[in-house]
Amino acid sequence: MIAVWDIGTYGEDVREYLKQHQDLVRLHRERAIELDDVVPPEDPKDRLRFKWPTNEHYPAYMQARDGLAPLLESKSFRTFHYTRMTDGEVENILREGIRMTSVDFLNERLQLAVSDNLLSPEIAERIHQSSALRSPEFGVREGFWTTACPIDVTGAAVEMLVAHWGGESSYFPFMGGAEDGTMLTVMQGIGRGRILEIEVPMSSTRGHGPQSATMAIFDVLERSLGFERSLALDFNVLDPLPPSVIQRVLSEGEADYHEVSKAFGNC
Repeated sequence: MIAVWDIGTYGEDVREYLKQHQDLVRLHRERAIELDDVVPPEDPKDRLRFKWPTNEHYPAYMQARDGLAPLLESKSFRTFHYTRMTDGEVENILREGIRMTSVDFLNERLQLAVSDNLLSPEIAERIHQSSALRSPEFGVREGFWTTACPIDVTGAAVEMLVAHWGGESSYFPFMGGAEDGTMLTVMQGIGRGRILEIEVPMSSTRGHGPQSATMAIFDVLERSLGFERSLALDFNVLDPLPPSVIQRVLSEGEADYHEVSKAFGNC
């Protein structure tokens, strides 16, 4: 299982591939840094004739990145899913595995919440009918999203996810005004924030995962060569996964939940 920030987890084949291309990666990054400092002429006439210099290493660099993708197709990645769940839902996912986000699955969760007296039928129906899953304007929400880099629960990218039950498909439509505050408060009162550590096989991303991972892995290589690079890598899982892929569940209130870098590593 690859931890994207740790080259030691990549496997011999990937590490050898990166070693073969590290000189190219260095040259590409050094040239990119030089180009960042290029300033066009101030004189308008000179500016018209100015030809912006290019990175002559870019084509080979992209070819090398693309060539890495086939090596990743058989790999799996260590990933993290941020959400808010009840204890019963945690038990279900540990028993049944991971299901894909859908209107029907959301409705199942809502009906269980009603049965457990966590939601009134009226509020559950409002969430169901307003769900972002019904509106393309809210973006792509199908599948099951994970990130390859652990994020502190107070970080802007995840703080809303762990604070509101049901995920973006439930709370996002109620971010518009003061009258939506009651709905948000209800969703904040259900369950606890959770971080799921999950082993994601690249086969479950239907080909998109390996190609996405190449950029992050090359960024890691650049960091090992002394360049400053931040890491970002998300996977959209498109197939159900068995319970065995869930490595760990951290829950709000536990020490490791609030100290992510200690629990998972510093990405």
